[in-house]
Amino acid sequence: MTANVERPDLGGDRANQETPCSKVDPSTQCGMVLSALRRQPMSAAELQWQLPIADARAVVRDLINKGYRIEKHDHPNPDLASRCRKIRRYHLVETE
Repeated sequence: MTANVERPDLGGDRANQETPCSKVDPSTQCGMVLSALRRQPMSAAELQWQLPIADARAVVRDLINKGYRIEKHDHPNPDLASRCRKIRRYHLVETE
């Protein structure tokens, strides 16, 4: 006995999600980070110091998963007395 059983569409794949770079509510953590990165490139520490968020890296990862193109670039550390010579800042790449 063979039954034709189809799996229900659970909607979990990325093809069914909203279009890339969909609108983000500016009052959410993603919206706050997005507007900050539109103003200037920032590191995860700078984002956490200026915005009320706990983990900037996770928010950036969520934005990347939503379709935003965010690149990481090394910059000289502004604190010359620091042990680290470079810091990594996120750059939002927006295309028209």
